[in-house]
Amino acid sequence: MVMKSITISAAWSSLMKQEKRRERLADEQGVCFDALYQQYYPAIFAFLHFLLGAPEVAEDVASLVFEKAWTHLTDIRALDSAGPWLFRIARNCATDYFRRCKPAVSLECLLPTQHPQVGSLEEVAIAHEEERLLLAHLNQLSERESEVIGLKFAVGMSNREIARILQMPEGTVSSLLHRALRRLRAALNEGGEHHEPQP
Repeated sequence: MVMKSITISAAWSSLMKQEKRRERLADEQGVCFDALYQQYYPAIFAFLHFLLGAPEVAEDVASLVFEKAWTHLTDIRALDSAGPWLFRIARNCATDYFRRCKPAVSLECLLPTQHPQVGSLEEVAIAHEEERLLLAHLNQLSERESEVIGLKFAVGMSNREIARILQMPEGTVSSLLHRALRRLRAALNEGGEHHEPQP
């Protein structure tokens, strides 16, 4: 019993020393976890919500992202590199989640329940059909295209910021965005043609 108590005490002491070292290094580098969390949590959550579809799952995975960030806080060399680093962790955590759970992703919860210009029953039906088509085509994008679309429209980042996070040239981000949006537009136009009344 005494040996067990000594082992636990030694482990706790070691953990506390590591924690103090981490805090000291983080302070020296000017990276404060609380500030990091406050600044990046909303964007990380929005990105994960877009990728994963369900807000509850996005919250769980966002918690995991910041848990990993906490344990590796000393890896951050400067605050301006923290954003791309956190988004890479988020991307990896989302990939791990898909590998583990293989969920049937539904992006329906991301779209508003009411179309902005809904009036008649016919307009409601058209709005629901547009949403259904958009969701179907969003789910057909490649993983990289989904990430770029999510960072651009769910998080509101510039192409330059996306390029830093995904570690690719800015021109590649522009191409991916252009290609994905062109495919979505074409698919929606094609879908809309099938639903227009015949003369």
